[in-house]
Amino acid sequence: MESKAKYDAVSWDPSAKLPFRDKLWNSIAPIFSCMLPFNIFGYYLLYFYTDVVGLEPALAGTIIMFARTFDVFTDIMIGYFIDRFNPKIGKYRFWGLISFLPQLIDLILVFTFFPSASRTFTIVWCAVTYGCYGAICATLGYIPQNCQVINMTKNTEERASVAGWKGLFENITILLVAVAYLPLVNLLAGPTNNMARGFLLATIVFSLAAQIPILFNARYTRKYELNYDGTYREHLLTNKNKEKALSIWDELKYFFQNRPAVVITASAIILYVLQTVRNSMTVYLFEYYFQMPEMTSISLFFSCGLSMLGAMLVSRLVKLFKDSNRAFIIMAIFHSVMYAILYLWIAMSPMETAQKSMHFGPMFILYAFCGLFQGMYYVFPNVMMPAAVDYGIYKHGVNQSGFIYSFFGAFLTLGGALGSFVSSMLLSSTGYVANAAQSAATLSGMLFVGILLPAILSVVHGVLQMFCGITDKKHDEWVKDIAARGLSLQEEM
Repeated sequence: MESKAKYDAVSWDPSAKLPFRDKLWNSIAPIFSCMLPFNIFGYYLLYFYTDVVGLEPALAGTIIMFARTFDVFTDIMIGYFIDRFNPKIGKYRFWGLISFLPQLIDLILVFTFFPSASRTFTIVWCAVTYGCYGAICATLGYIPQNCQVINMTKNTEERASVAGWKGLFENITILLVAVAYLPLVNLLAGPTNNMARGFLLATIVFSLAAQIPILFNARYTRKYELNYDGTYREHLLTNKNKEKALSIWDELKYFFQNRPAVVITASAIILYVLQTVRNSMTVYLFEYYFQMPEMTSISLFFSCGLSMLGAMLVSRLVKLFKDSNRAFIIMAIFHSVMYAILYLWIAMSPMETAQKSMHFGPMFILYAFCGLFQGMYYVFPNVMMPAAVDYGIYKHGVNQSGFIYSFFGAFLTLGGALGSFVSSMLLSSTGYVANAAQSAATLSGMLFVGILLPAILSVVHGVLQMFCGITDKKHDEWVKDIAARGLSLQEEM
């Protein structure tokens, strides 16, 4: 446990800075523990189900979609519990810690395949293991750990900085998955090319790497939730008068009256549809369209590297455009334009020319450079979410951080499920056959869904964000008003 002086130094003044170490672990833990696995799912789960387990694309996509449906409900419920209860070891830390073992074990089970099992058993196994990971395991960890930043600081710049670090580490997880996961699968598959064994062993390694940061985050965020002697920080104590405690219906009412929260969380569906579609199509595009499977990891390495740079530029973009929401919208449009140009270039080029150009040629350079705008764009919801929570406190006097983040997580889940479903339906409708040469229609569909559809969706996302109603100037006024009302209450007491 840290020294008492560090507990005494904690400040929630709007100008207070966060210690770098605290900021670092709070950024790493939710991203590594939850986004590393979901990036594996996004890139390889559909491929694992179709080309290793042997399921038809439509069936595989349906399993992914419906297995994640329950996650929407559990995400909302965990947010309700976070806001309502104060477990002894911390309001947010508790949930992250109890998610450690379930996430560690179930991720491995998702990529466990029994070749001799019946088809019925295989379908049920896939649905249950994947469904439980999203609906229970990841839910317990991702939402509470993301909520922590609301409690750690009221400083807008610090929150943007944390969002930037989270964006950086999310791109690191993408980089690890893109560059190391499939090569590790192939290595561990052995000389007999046993891909089922390769996926299982590689996942064990990645699962361990994903969950360890939870323990460090729990240690360094203790002082924001508990006093040195283990008692609760006063502002986190749940109202003990059960007659005044918010019901689930009150929580829903206040949430839907919070326009910024509704817009940001609902539009997350679009963001994660486009992200999942793009990620899941990547391995197919390089395997079948460009016919260079060895370039998959290499191309993603450069794209993700620039995405990491883009994520770290977010705070500078906010300063450049003088407002977080304005910067968000502009980056969504830039992101769309870059990928639209890439699509048109590939689609209008002969197949052989595109394949040659993607082998360290000009098209490869543009593909990698698109990652810069992708990194900038993907980070902004994390920048905006804390402000939406503050708006709810300003408007209704109710801290719904858990509930709002739970909706955000639920819609991310729904977007990811829909993205996988769209990808699988495309493969099925165009006649995709695993481990075989594909028709021109299938290849054209892969290109459209993998590159152009995400570009279209990011424009839609940017337009929706125009209705958010948040500006940095307004947010500063909300924070000052909240602080003033809190001071008045203390004086009356």
